[in-house]
Amino acid sequence: MKDFTMLFPGRVYFGNGCLDRLKDAPIRGRRGLIITGRHSAKKSGLLDRVKKILKATGREIFIYDDVEPEVSVETVDKAAELARRYRADFFIGLGGGSAIDCAKAVSGIYKDRLSVKDYLDTKTPVRRDSGFLIAIPTTAGTGSESTKNAVLTYTAKKIKISLRGDSLVPSMAIMDPELTYSMTKEITAYTGMDALTHAVESYFSSNANEITELLSLKAVTLILGSMSAAYKKPLDKAARYDMMLGSFTAGLSFANAGLGAVHGIGHPAGAVLKLPHGLVNAVLLPHVLEFNSAAIGAQLMQFRKATGFDLIKKIKSLNKSMGIPARLTASSKGGVKKIEEIMERVEYSASMSYNPVKMDDKRVRQILKGAL
Repeated sequence: MKDFTMLFPGRVYFGNGCLDRLKDAPIRGRRGLIITGRHSAKKSGLLDRVKKILKATGREIFIYDDVEPEVSVETVDKAAELARRYRADFFIGLGGGSAIDCAKAVSGIYKDRLSVKDYLDTKTPVRRDSGFLIAIPTTAGTGSESTKNAVLTYTAKKIKISLRGDSLVPSMAIMDPELTYSMTKEITAYTGMDALTHAVESYFSSNANEITELLSLKAVTLILGSMSAAYKKPLDKAARYDMMLGSFTAGLSFANAGLGAVHGIGHPAGAVLKLPHGLVNAVLLPHVLEFNSAAIGAQLMQFRKATGFDLIKKIKSLNKSMGIPARLTASSKGGVKKIEEIMERVEYSASMSYNPVKMDDKRVRQILKGAL
């Protein structure tokens, strides 16, 4: 028996074509700022489509379209300043995890004339009365539409760090699998493995509860059952649907159960090695599972009975089929020499604290030596 609390997005629209639900959605506010990346939403016409739908409701819409991958604190500050200038009262994160995380951070800080670095440096709480926030993901992987944190790159410190607050959970999530059809194979692989890592780590998390375990198991089943098809056939509607559903389900789970050493090591490793978050997670996941195996052996056996396959072998096979290397040094020069630089940035709070094996410097180094 375990007491727990759970936090979910306020309203969710899910399904093919559900982006059109935006036209009659109960949005709080009249002046909206769409926050998105530099290329894909514009190139595909999605940005214009969302803007047109919202303008037809009589709302004023402004655009910030300069979010980079692994969004930086400087970008958040620029977008927040624009929000103040335009007196925005609701926000839309349109794109992958970086765009949504940027929108989440902006919604939390724009009412104060502070840099997001001030919140991160002093651990100042995010305001409870943040702006109305809508998440519209165009990838199936990050789970940002489900969580209360925004992962940011703190450029000067060369670290990835999370801005957290209950008010950062999106007020609304619009999850249309059709928006993922244009994802490249590489992005499909990296974001899909990110989602799988969320599902697996939350399943084995020491903070898991009966509900999150069910969500995790469902997410793993959906993702492993559809990722290969989504990777090989980008327009496979069933596969894209299941991948987005799996990503969202995994997001609901890890948002409430927490993660583990893959993310605890992955954030600093990705920042130091300058590698995409999903790629780092994909490489680290089997290494961390093998390291944890003595503590989670019974759960791994239960999982095998429920699904019919060996989880670690399945992940390795899936990585190989999508061209994901077994070690990070295959994607980054001088990785072994970076171990100490990564170690300087590892923290044992947040994700790391929920790993089923208690982590310390010696154990993290052991994992890094195997993965690099």
